[in-house]
Amino acid sequence: MNKCEKRTLVRKKRMVESDNEARIPKVNAMQQFKIRGQDDQGSGYFGAPRKNRVHNGVDLACESGLYIKSRTHGTVTKIGYPYDPADEKKGHLRYVEVTFDGNRFRYFYLDPMVQVGDKIVAGDVIGCSQDLTEIYTGITQHFHFEWIGPDGEFVDPTSMFDLL
Repeated sequence: MNKCEKRTLVRKKRMVESDNEARIPKVNAMQQFKIRGQDDQGSGYFGAPRKNRVHNGVDLACESGLYIKSRTHGTVTKIGYPYDPADEKKGHLRYVEVTFDGNRFRYFYLDPMVQVGDKIVAGDVIGCSQDLTEIYTGITQHFHFEWIGPDGEFVDPTSMFDLL
């Protein structure tokens, strides 16, 4: 059982045992993050070089098992796999896509806590960050965030986060 699954079980237990205040998951209320700097696997900045392409989002450093909140209102339009689900090493990794006003916001490396079709309000918990350190040696633990505008172009999402 991974850290997210354990936290979800504890959360469900609290919901049964306690009052409404305990129903709110323990999250970093401000959701302040630092962009993953240079490590053994590269850099987490928007536009950073990635072999034969550029990085289309930002990698935001966080501990594994942290509840991640949506930055926008919208509808969950996709829960997907960034890698082939049959891949023994990375096939369990997931992402959540929230769409609002033609913009798509993707949160990678989360255990989803929402379903396709769910209506999301900014600040709602949408998932729990997955552990990447067992897959990628020397990487800083993080989740990846992308913003795709209505025109299909990637937008630098840095302004959407309170960065440390």
